Formats: sequence, structure tokens, C-alpha cells
Amino acid sequence: MLDMIIKNGTVVTAESTFRADIGVKDEKIALIAAPGTIQEKAAKEIDAAGRYVMPGLIEPHMHVAAPFGGTIDVLDFYSASKCGAFGGVTSFMDFSTTVRGMSVMQAVKERLDEMSHAALDYSVHAKFVEANSKVIGEVKELIDFGVPTFKMFTTYPGVMIEDTDILRIMDEARRCGGLCGFHAESNPIAEFTREKLAAEGKLDWKYFNEAKPNACEAEAVQRILTFAEYLDAPVYFYHLSTKEAVEMVRHAQARGVKVQAETCGHYLTLTKEKNDSPDGINFLMSPPLRTDEDRMALWGALNDGTLSLVTSDNEAFTREQKESFLDRDENGNLIVDFRKPVNGTPGIEERFGLLMNAVNNGTITLNKLVEVGSTNPARVFGCYPQKGCLEVGSDADIVVVDPEKVMPLTAENMHYGLDYSLYEDVTSKGWPVVTIRRGEVLVEDGKFLGKESTGRFLARRL
Repeated sequence: MLDMIIKNGTVVTAESTFRADIGVKDEKIALIAAPGTIQEKAAKEIDAAGRYVMPGLIEPHMHVAAPFGGTIDVLDFYSASKCGAFGGVTSFMDFSTTVRGMSVMQAVKERLDEMSHAALDYSVHAKFVEANSKVIGEVKELIDFGVPTFKMFTTYPGVMIEDTDILRIMDEARRCGGLCGFHAESNPIAEFTREKLAAEGKLDWKYFNEAKPNACEAEAVQRILTFAEYLDAPVYFYHLSTKEAVEMVRHAQARGVKVQAETCGHYLTLTKEKNDSPDGINFLMSPPLRTDEDRMALWGALNDGTLSLVTSDNEAFTREQKESFLDRDENGNLIVDFRKPVNGTPGIEERFGLLMNAVNNGTITLNKLVEVGSTNPARVFGCYPQKGCLEVGSDADIVVVDPEKVMPLTAENMHYGLDYSLYEDVTSKGWPVVTIRRGEVLVEDGKFLGKESTGRFLARRL
């Protein structure tokens, strides 16, 4: 007897679209058959007639319960599971909170202990902030442990790693089979421009974008690509936002550099004009929002394969949290200063809707949605075909999507508990109505059914 049958649906994968029934047994996809041909009975049947059946989304880039500038975002890993599951996410990955003098393996294990409260399957990327001999020695240990993907920052004193140390980590990761990923922004350009704007009294929210111009991202991306080409080491870029960075990655790929990169839903949807308003504080994220020309370059790069993933970079703060760092005048009014609030925006729940809108307007196909939201995250980060696809033997991570369901992406409809939404005026036609993780229903009939601490650590290998 099967545990579950999902019948009469239109199966959508990264490669194809076809009608089929899917049988689930012991947390795995047990069979995929023509509609109506599965003879076995099942404990649960889901009729997906008129609906799409897709692999669960994977969120490989988020920040939950993470310190930033003296505060912590509003989610924990169980509440983040709820937000993710409503948006079709069945697995997610966060980052270790590594500080100088600390064992990276210790930081990873501490983070995994926090993540063990999740209802989604989970993994972690190891953050490196230095490269002494002890840290270098942990690279292979991390890879053998199932954490083969790393992150380094080229900006933010305190977490920023020196260039020589970047080269050391990249070389060891190359030797041992790991992948180094980068938050690539030029710290000198950012600090110089920020000081210059402050001296000129330009502190409104809109100047946050000018403080990190396109050149800020481009310089750091080019530097890391140079390192990668020199060492013949694979690299990954988080949250690319500019047309210049896209072109650099495209040309590097053509030269044979082993580089992959992502962008985020907000860079595909929003532009820097959002910061030029009284609510501009809500739209502060790093890198900042860009122009419509940049936005269209990102879509083009997704369609031609230059960019492989769309992620959320989720880190959700309330308006009150963002404003708590601002000074007030003698009348108690907030003094606007783009340098002071925390950067970070929600997005793990909205990502599906933003991509579905692109399908509806003809920018991408349904298959591309699956590719950049499910299959490529699994391939890039080392958990394919266990995750990211609908194949016999794969984990039964499945999303049933009603193409006619209309979902306004408002604060009221999302599940963060925030008092605002970046997408208050955006509506998705097409929305997940059932989310299944390893054969267990997490969302159905608009209700979250997931249980705390039922997610599992996802050991990965590239």
C-alpha cells in the first residue's frame, strides 16, 4: 500500500511538462505513471486535476535568527519553515555565525542545532572570516561532514575576510572538493562613497543606493573572478544585482572559469525608486535596489543560463526594529540617516509568486521556474537528485500549484508577522495549495500542518 497518491496533475520539471500520477512510499517517490494507471491503494489521495505538480522549492540563501548590527530578525527556524512552506519551499539553507578565533566546524554545529527546530529539511553554509592554519585544516573536515559550501564577505569589517585569506580558502576548497561563495561588494568603494555622501548631507533613504553604486559590486566580482581563474577554483556569487556583474560572469564562463551565480526576487521585481519615499527604510538591503536596466539584464541572464538561481536572501525585520537605530530631534521626530538602520528584507514566502508572475507575463517558462527555484539549487549545492526533482527514488518533496489561485503578496497574507510588505501592490496568479516534505503534508487547505523539529539535516556532496 502506498502512503500517498497525487493524481490527475500536470507534472512540471526543469526539463519537461506532462500529465502523470505520482505514488509516494516511505518518504520517497515510488512511482510515476500515466494518469489512472496506478493500481495500488494509498492512505491519502490528492486530486491535482487542473493543477501543476512541481518539486518543492529549495531556499539556499536566507538569514534566520541571525545577529545584524545589534539586533536579530523576527523569525526562528520553525516560523521560517511556516513562511517557506506556504511559498512552496521544502528545504532551506542558512549560514554559520562564525567569528574570529572560532572553530568554523563548531560554528556550523551550533547553527545546525538551532536549525534542528525546523519543519523543513535543512543545511548550512560555513562562513569563513579568517584563514589561519586551524581554519584551513577544517575545510576538508567540513566537506566530509556534508557541508561543502562556504561563504565569505568582501565587505563589512568584522566579518570581512582579507584577500590573501580568500585565496588560501579557495585553494584548499578547490583541492578538497568544496565551493566558495561570495557576498561581493567593494568595501573601499562603499566606505569612500558613504563618507562622501554624509559630508554632503545626503542621508535620505534614496542615497543608500548611491552609497553602493554598481561599481561597488562590479569591482568585487571582478576581483574574485580573477582569483578563481588564477587558481582554477570554482566560485559562486550570492545576490548579484547589476548588469556589469552579469556581463563579467558571462564572459568568465565563456573563458572556462568555473563560476555560478544567483540573483534574488527583489532585484528582479523592484527598482531603486522604492527607496525614494517615506517608506524607503523598508527597502534597505545589500546590495541595494538598482535600475530597470539592471533588472532586465538579470532576467536576460536567467534565461540564457548566466545566472542559475533565484533566491530570497530572506532576513525579516519589523519597521520598529529598523527605526530603533535612528536618532530623534527635539520634537521626537525620527532623523533620517541611511547609514543607521539594519539591512534586510523578507522574501522566502513571496519568491514563488514573483517567479509565477514572470511566467504569466511571458518572461520565463514554468520549466525555468522549477529550474531556478528547485533543480539548480539542488545541483549547485550538492543535494541532487535527492532534492530538486520529481524522480523515482527522490525525496517526496512536492508542491501542488493552483494556477487560478490569486494571492496578493500583502503583509496580511504573508506569515512573517510583519507590519509591511515590499510587495503590497503585487498579486500572484498561481499559488501553492499543497506543500509536501518527504511525503508529509505541511500545507493544505490554507493551514500549516508542519511539526517542529521534523526537518532533517541534509548532508551534501558536490
